[in-house]
Amino acid sequence: MRKISYSCEVHAALDTVWKLLIEKVEQPQSYMPGVVQSRILQHYGNGVLREIKCEGMLIKEKVVIDKVHGEIHYFLLEHPLFTGRVVNRVVPSAVQSPVAPQLLTIEVDWAPKDEEAERLIQSGIPDQIQREVLTLKQRAEAMEREESQPITTPYAFGITLALPFADSVKKVQDELLKEGFGIISQIDIKQKFREKLHKEFRNYLILGACNPGLAYQAFGVEINIGTLLPCNVAIYSVSDTRTVVMVMDPVAALSLVANVQLSELAETVKQCMKRVLDTL
Repeated sequence: MRKISYSCEVHAALDTVWKLLIEKVEQPQSYMPGVVQSRILQHYGNGVLREIKCEGMLIKEKVVIDKVHGEIHYFLLEHPLFTGRVVNRVVPSAVQSPVAPQLLTIEVDWAPKDEEAERLIQSGIPDQIQREVLTLKQRAEAMEREESQPITTPYAFGITLALPFADSVKKVQDELLKEGFGIISQIDIKQKFREKLHKEFRNYLILGACNPGLAYQAFGVEINIGTLLPCNVAIYSVSDTRTVVMVMDPVAALSLVANVQLSELAETVKQCMKRVLDTL
C-alpha cells in the first residue's frame, strides 16, 4: 500500500468545511479534476454507493460518512489501477478554542495494480490531492467571508458568529457590560415554545439591554418612552457552530417619537451597540 496525504488549516467554521465535504460526495466533478460524470447508485444509513467516470475509467466506491469523527471514507470497490481507500478528514486544530481554524486532510491509502498505477502514485496523485485540499480551503474560506458579512434590516442590524450558541451568549453579555449595558430581561424562546406549545424550536434568546444613564435621559425627554425600551438583542443558532446576533436599531425604533433630543440619544445607543458587535 502507498499512503499519501496533504493537510492544511482552514479558517472557517467546522460545519462550513463539512458541508463542502458532503457536497464533494454528491458532486465530485466540482472538486476532483478529470471527473466527467457521477451518480449515486444506492443510499445507506451512513453513506452511499457511487459510480464516477474519470478520464476514460469507471470507478465504483462505497462512501462511509462518519460525522462524529469528521471523516468520510471512500472504499474502492472497482478501479482499473488501484485498490484501497481515501479518507477526507476535518477536525478542529485546537479543541479548547471555538474560533481556532480547522485542520483539513485528504489521505490516500492505495495499492497500485500495475506499473502505470505505480507511476501515478509517484507523480500525479500527490499534486492532485494537494489541489483538492486547497480547492476545499478556498471555497470554505470564501463562504465564511460571505456569511460573516453584516446583516441589516429596516429595524435591526447584526452579524453571524462562528461560535456555538452558549459561547455567543456569554460573549455578547460580556461585551454589553463593557459598554455600560445591563441585562434587565431575558426570554428563552425555545423554552417558552416547549412549555406553552409543546413545540421544538432552535436556540433563541432575547436579551433586554439597558444603559441606566441613557435610559434616564430618555425618560426625561419623553415619559412614555418605556413602551419602546429596553433595546432588545436577539441571539439564535443557525447550526451547532454558527450563531446570529441581531440588535434592535434604536434609531429606527425611537424615530416613531419624532423628537430631536431622542434621536440624538438613539444614535448614541446605536454606536454603542455597533461597538459591541465589532468586538464579537
